Amino acid sequence: MLGPLEVRFAGNSKSGVSVGGIRVRTLLAVLTVRVGEAMSTEDILHEVWADSPPATDRKAVAVAVLRLRRVLGDRDGQWLLTRPSGYVLDIPPDHLDAVRAERLIREGKAALAAGNPRTASLSLGRALAQWRGAPYANANATSTVVQRTRELESLKSEAVQARIDADLELGHHQELVGELRSLTTANPLHEPHWLQLMLALYRSGRQAEALATYTKVRQVLAEKLGVDPGRQLQEVHVGILQADPGLLPGSVTAVPQLSLAGRS
Repeated sequence: MLGPLEVRFAGNSKSGVSVGGIRVRTLLAVLTVRVGEAMSTEDILHEVWADSPPATDRKAVAVAVLRLRRVLGDRDGQWLLTRPSGYVLDIPPDHLDAVRAERLIREGKAALAAGNPRTASLSLGRALAQWRGAPYANANATSTVVQRTRELESLKSEAVQARIDADLELGHHQELVGELRSLTTANPLHEPHWLQLMLALYRSGRQAEALATYTKVRQVLAEKLGVDPGRQLQEVHVGILQADPGLLPGSVTAVPQLSLAGRS
């Protein structure tokens, strides 16, 4: 799901089978969002054929299901089940890359909260490696797919931020500067990455650059939103001005993580 839709089989985790046909891809997409749940023919028609309903509704859905079963290597309908209530994709949720990524992100964030940044960085890095591009990149943007795509994009943003927090605690300040400059350029209203960039620069002995970074984000927020930086950015700025050792990694007074609910 985390990129163009692909089907991978046991024993061949490196390359996947592409899913041909936009209707089949979109059917697979909505079924993976609702894995383990029955989708009625009417629901499938609404999602997959919203733009141009077929003349023969049930036959069109049945043909799409048959084609999808061929892609899945499931000619007997063991995984894509037919039920009186509709069709069910009945596979272990962890067989979906998006579900694996969610689990790894939960584990990584828990490890970070427990003070184990090394484990956190490894888990979060493995989670981010699941992404091959934009979620559901080659499926139609149905309401279900759009909502799930937004959830996964938000999840990825959380994972990147948490992984950088872990790497900052591990002392990888200099290595992170380039990545954080790219992130703040791509999303200049997302305050957490500005805070991380200021910390990375300060911890790399580049106090003047860290202060200049605060000036830049303050200007961006004033021009774009007409607001000042948030409280935590202001506090870190004061700490950098004062060369506060509490901003160094491992300090009992180290800056808390900036809320993910900040401006983005």
